[in-house]
Amino acid sequence: MSFCAEVKNELTTIISSACCYKAEAFGMLLYGRAFGLSEISLMTELKSVAEHYSSCIRDLTGVTPTTECSKAGKYKVTIPNREDRIAILNYFGYTGKELSLRVNLSNLEQSNNDCCSRAFLRGAFLVCGSVTDPEKDYHIEMSVTKAKLCDDLLQIIDDIGLKSKKIIRNNSYVIYSKDAESVEDFIGTMGANNAFMTVMQTRAMKNIKNQINRRSNFESANMSRSIEAGLKQVALIEEVLKKIALDDITDDLAELCKLRLENPDISLDELGKMMKPELSRSAVSRRFKKLEKIAEEIKAK
Repeated sequence: MSFCAEVKNELTTIISSACCYKAEAFGMLLYGRAFGLSEISLMTELKSVAEHYSSCIRDLTGVTPTTECSKAGKYKVTIPNREDRIAILNYFGYTGKELSLRVNLSNLEQSNNDCCSRAFLRGAFLVCGSVTDPEKDYHIEMSVTKAKLCDDLLQIIDDIGLKSKKIIRNNSYVIYSKDAESVEDFIGTMGANNAFMTVMQTRAMKNIKNQINRRSNFESANMSRSIEAGLKQVALIEEVLKKIALDDITDDLAELCKLRLENPDISLDELGKMMKPELSRSAVSRRFKKLEKIAEEIKAK
């Protein structure tokens, strides 16, 4: 089962108060396949959503929808009787003769915690929304066929305090969010607590993995630089020793040359700790500068 299906299945199990139940049903009807005098219908791949849609209509209006399942496994829920469609439209404050379908806000009781707006959003998402598995990407969206209905939904989302944007795609208006925090907030606002925890935990694990990778890359880069520097220093020592014997240079430089030749891949810090007495990184670096100066004098002769 996909993550999106898990989210929607969880949303259909939420027990709402009477006002929120109506708001959720309103969201499903308004943003389903059709909501008008000629047709009221829903098309979905999830049995749980089809059953929830039917239950909401039956419980609130007394009308029993007809449900069919295609060979492809898609559920179509319809209201075949015209008088039943009129009854449903009237229940939510519509006549079916509206020139432009808009959200009738009287179906959303106002409260301090926006409970009905959240329920309405939940209903809309169930019938026109999708969300990507957080293991792959952070993306949640709702596709709406009518521009004004899209704008009304976008305003409700904004009033709740969620962040989202709108684009036009394939003759549809798409409301979407595609950052981890916004997807978390969206799912949490709709009430899918288990899915919310899944996204949050996945996000935390990704952050930990990214930190480990960054640290590993940083350490690898440092190691590469140390090895490259060590090889250059080995080449410098070999150049000097072609002209001067190890016994003919000062003891401190002789010790440095010997240790570097034996350990070409360690850092200056590690090299300093092997010296007797121990030296700091800057002290080791100064000794190499002395060696560089000797190499320059040899070349000048």
